[in-house]
Amino acid sequence: MAEPSFTKSDKMIYKRIKDDSWVVIRDTSSIIELAEKCNVSKSAILRFAKKLGYSGYSEFKYDFTIMEHSSISKDAHASKFDLILDSYLESIKNIKRYLSEKDFITIAKKVTNAKKIRICGYNRSGFTATHFKYRLLNFNLASEVVTDTLLLSTLANRSNEKEVFFFFTARGNTSTPLNNYIAKCHENKKTIVLVTMNPNTQYKKYATHFVLLPNIKIQGLFIDEQALFHVFIEILLSYISEQIIIKEKK
Repeated sequence: MAEPSFTKSDKMIYKRIKDDSWVVIRDTSSIIELAEKCNVSKSAILRFAKKLGYSGYSEFKYDFTIMEHSSISKDAHASKFDLILDSYLESIKNIKRYLSEKDFITIAKKVTNAKKIRICGYNRSGFTATHFKYRLLNFNLASEVVTDTLLLSTLANRSNEKEVFFFFTARGNTSTPLNNYIAKCHENKKTIVLVTMNPNTQYKKYATHFVLLPNIKIQGLFIDEQALFHVFIEILLSYISEQIIIKEKK
């Protein structure tokens, strides 16, 4: 709707985002980086966002990423069954746009070299944490599930750089009590693997490894995003297995 009023710079930004919408979500984290990729100035990006009705770039990025992150059209589906299946398939396929093999190898090395593995989750993410714990037992890797704030408070304040903390949090916001301890873990120099569906979570800055997964929410359908956590876990376990074999050969 706003395109007829676009200036030359606006059109350059629009074309870059239209050609690869993931440039906002995946490749850039600041207005300066996006400006460089669009070959325009920082102020041009800001004017572009305001022209679309936003107060600034941060508000535009939040709205844009949430929309792009979870948009699966309800059109062209013969039934709700087809829509649900396509939603899961599309989300799983999009994991490649967020993560690379290098990411999995890096995290797998951290896990196999860790002195302690703590897996944190709250409510449904707590069940995901428990599932991960049991899967790690197949490789004789002992881990601890943390689902309550009292235990996490104690663990977060201990100083042990060989600990790896996994935080599974779909929304990545302050409404989840365990999230408040991510900063404390960061202060005590613990390795933090943050796994979330929220590209704009404030806890991203504390993560040693930030894992962003596709958002699978669709209005009017009850679809649990925990399924994407489980797919991530199964992929990671394959790389953990590979790292264990490499260590045994040494």
